[in-house]
Amino acid sequence: MIIIETYYLIDFENVNKDGLVGCNKLDKNDTIVIFFTDNAKKIDMSDIADHGEAELEMYKIPSGKQSVDIHIGSYLGYLAGKKEGSKTRVIIVSKDTDYDNVIRFWKEKTGISVSRSKQIKIETQKTKEPTKKNTNSNAANKVSGTKKTKLNQEVMQAVRNAGYDASVANNVAQIVTGAYGNERMLSDVHNALKSKYTNYKDVYAVIKPVVSKYSGDVSSKNSVKKSAVKSKSEINSEIMRILSKAGYEDDIVGYVASVVVKNYGLKNGKQQIYRTIISKYGQGCGLNIYTHIKKHF
Repeated sequence: MIIIETYYLIDFENVNKDGLVGCNKLDKNDTIVIFFTDNAKKIDMSDIADHGEAELEMYKIPSGKQSVDIHIGSYLGYLAGKKEGSKTRVIIVSKDTDYDNVIRFWKEKTGISVSRSKQIKIETQKTKEPTKKNTNSNAANKVSGTKKTKLNQEVMQAVRNAGYDASVANNVAQIVTGAYGNERMLSDVHNALKSKYTNYKDVYAVIKPVVSKYSGDVSSKNSVKKSAVKSKSEINSEIMRILSKAGYEDDIVGYVASVVVKNYGLKNGKQQIYRTIISKYGQGCGLNIYTHIKKHF
């Protein structure tokens, strides 16, 4: 089976949450990149809390005429240069036909696959070889409705006890319960909070004990095969624990854990993890981070 890396460039001002329909079906070879301005409707993180195994990037850009179009066009050019010759496709999620000219230009210039769609859902029906039923994926697992309700209540109580109002407590609880069942529950919740709140570190610190408890519950359900190979959930939790103990900021902890999980078990996965961390944080800081975690995956 040919693995195709796919980038979804979301014109959120144009499609709003309807364009994100189907994001929960994406896999580890996908990346969602959301571009939004102050003019866009408020992004409800519950709409994207479950984005499958895909990487998620969000960029707030200045408001202005065709501001989003310009930024998406420039990002497309960046990808076209970076990914030329590779098995990569780029999908601009927008109803705006003005993108079609720049799409045509880059297709003719580089030959990469570029297209436009009104929502992610249309593009998620990828051709795959028939496979045996195997739950060795990072998709959300079936969860108990009773435990999900209890999780919701515990999160809301923790947030309210920390002095936040009912609206914040409800929103945070929705994010957490939306991620419940994911193998990367901790990092998914962390990233969702980061995208929604400027004080996300404080909020995350309040709910982390509760989330960690339920994340461990999911890990135990996934331990169908007992072997020397760790599950992605175990790797995620272990990397986050190690880096948190080492004193790294939460945004570094969440990012590095997601990088490790994405590449864990892949051929040349360790090299890719090393290169990604060094590229993100530089030789000095990046090497220190990698040294802390390299023995644990």
